[in-house]
Amino acid sequence: MMKALAALLLLLPLGCAVDYTESMRPVRSRLASDMPGEALRSFDEQFPDSTGGDRLLFLMEKGNLLRLAGRPSEAIPLLLEADRLSDMLVGTDLAEEAGALLTSDLTRAYRGADYERVFINYCLASCYTMLGQPSEALVECRRVGYKLGVLRERYEEASRYRDDAFVRYLMGALYESTGDLDDALVAYRNSLEIYESDYEGLYGLGVPDRVKADILRVSAALPGFSDLHDGFAQSWPGIAWHVGADSLNGEYVVIVEESMIPCRQPSTVQSWGEDRLVRIAVPSIHYYRYDSPRLVVRSGGLSEEGFLAEDLSAIASRNLEDLAARDLARAVARAIVKTAVAEGAEEAVEELTGDEDSLLAEGAGFIASLLGAATEQADLRAWLTLPARIHVARITLPEGRRDLSVELGGVAVWSGTVDVAAGGVDFLFTRSAGWK
Repeated sequence: MMKALAALLLLLPLGCAVDYTESMRPVRSRLASDMPGEALRSFDEQFPDSTGGDRLLFLMEKGNLLRLAGRPSEAIPLLLEADRLSDMLVGTDLAEEAGALLTSDLTRAYRGADYERVFINYCLASCYTMLGQPSEALVECRRVGYKLGVLRERYEEASRYRDDAFVRYLMGALYESTGDLDDALVAYRNSLEIYESDYEGLYGLGVPDRVKADILRVSAALPGFSDLHDGFAQSWPGIAWHVGADSLNGEYVVIVEESMIPCRQPSTVQSWGEDRLVRIAVPSIHYYRYDSPRLVVRSGGLSEEGFLAEDLSAIASRNLEDLAARDLARAVARAIVKTAVAEGAEEAVEELTGDEDSLLAEGAGFIASLLGAATEQADLRAWLTLPARIHVARITLPEGRRDLSVELGGVAVWSGTVDVAAGGVDFLFTRSAGWK
């Protein structure tokens, strides 16, 4: 009888509770249909404001949606606030932890995953670049460089996300766009190192040939680096490279954000014994690797193939795997505390009634157990408007106004006219709603 009643009562709180993944479904649906403006409106309807524990998540999501909708100047203040707030949310709040032990991790303020905190600065850098403010974009490069340095010190072993090869590569391209070839070379070499030491083993993403080509190109252009250039050239005999931007030609760096990062899903286990219901819930990600679509950039009779630079889906999945033991330990600790609370409720009623076999006391313990199970929910919060993967292509074009088209997997992603400045390195950020 109690088991049947428990099953019915548990449906009430769970039926009313709407997890973050479900709340973001209409937003992601519109993004998947390549309607970022509609996605932003849907987000505003679902989340008119947030000043509580989800403030960081609200700022990241809305800032990114504004960026994707082509409104970078409006996105920047939100993303800057998100950056500041993510710094403030470092450490442990004892009151939050105590509350989480009695309910779920949803009572804790959302602090963001390591890769999410890094991508706040990526989004800011892309916004400033879209607005033609390279000096501000470089500020974000230095800021993200500091963050990545902290992560490398924190995680000495290459067994989890501790640096970002794509972000390092983008830093190199941004430095190069301002004529700072020394820092550009440092950034490209850092990118190479992370692809080799971390990305290949953790995410199955080896060093792109283009990264090696850019190292050869920049090291050849810098005086005093001939020995370094020759050493790399001997190590990579099959890597072709060309000069790039010069007195007659300019270069475009095309960055294509593909689809959306996968949602978190709940993994739940329930057990029943001695009129006690125990539930343990933790988040998980169903990640499926698929072949990378081919990125091609064309202009007139020229074309360049791109490369897969970042697999954020793999990073998010691996990040959650790294935290699985911690999440499970916290869930087990909550189950123990909630069981103790149920026992305490039964004992309290027994003392009040003076009857150790009181049905009222058993009922109190049962209800407390049921409430504990009902409040156990997996924390599914994550930055869900981030792309699943990021592709990069670079094309050198003659100076002047040029037609440019971008294809991912044979599907047109962007087409238009660009102004090519001789000796300049410019950027085009675009996205593919989804490729299968």
